[in-house]
Amino acid sequence: MDILTAPHALRNWATASLVANMGLIFTGGLVRVTSSGLGCPTWPQCTPGSYVPHNASDLHALIEFGNRTLTFVLAIIAIGTLVAAWKARDAEGRPLRRARGLAIVAAAGIPAQAVIGGISVLTSLNPWVVGAHLIPSIALVVVSVVLLHEAMPVRPAPVPTLVRRLVWVTSAVGICVLLAGAVVTGAGPHAGDGGAARNGLELVTVARVHSGLVWIVVALTVLLMWLVRTNERVRPAVGLLLAVEAVQGTIGYLQYALSLPPGMVAGHMLGTALFAAALANLWWFTRPGDQVSSGSSAAARNTIAR
Repeated sequence: MDILTAPHALRNWATASLVANMGLIFTGGLVRVTSSGLGCPTWPQCTPGSYVPHNASDLHALIEFGNRTLTFVLAIIAIGTLVAAWKARDAEGRPLRRARGLAIVAAAGIPAQAVIGGISVLTSLNPWVVGAHLIPSIALVVVSVVLLHEAMPVRPAPVPTLVRRLVWVTSAVGICVLLAGAVVTGAGPHAGDGGAARNGLELVTVARVHSGLVWIVVALTVLLMWLVRTNERVRPAVGLLLAVEAVQGTIGYLQYALSLPPGMVAGHMLGTALFAAALANLWWFTRPGDQVSSGSSAAARNTIAR
């Protein structure tokens, strides 16, 4: 059976895209904490005259090159996702137009992400450029989550207007948390290279701003959990977000108390990807539009045709 036309092809490719984009965030964190950001000192080549590390390259070059190589994996997955989205049909033979649009965005995000990464190398890991490099990665995680849901027969769940508005507020503050986290990283000791500049902000101050935003998100999520306590469809999505926040917050405070050990910082980067995914998952489940109850005929009409 053709891997691109199999019954679950689109959701499989969307899942692969989600996992790979989360993996890129994690490996990007490894590059930073191992001071391997300039292991390949130029871009798009790794070293002058070579696109790959030469035999004398050290571990830093291999780590940075491995992170770059993952971009090509993402590109292959993006192409597969795009083809699968174009071939996918609902049960009535209609194309999945929203899925196509999301697949296009996911494909376009890969070169944009690579270019920003290249600029960060060419600017000797300018902390603001490095922070900006995280933004398309998070955006691609969000797009992958939404695309995965579009490829599945389950539709968004009806929720009261108050819940929907609180989800939007939680999402907005969550975005601020992610952006503030990038600023904190730019002020911290893990610059990606021993000689890279920092953003000049006082670490304790920006860390407190970041943690304050986190507590606001946690409070909003707890309120949402209480409001949807009887909604069997939405409650798991809120619970997942709350669980990710608890783990991510614990890692955040521990790494701060332990003077930012590299392994814990890398784990916190993975938590960043999980938080973005959980937030996007909750947003999708509570968005307005074609909201119908699970198992309805409308849901069936959106099932990917075999």
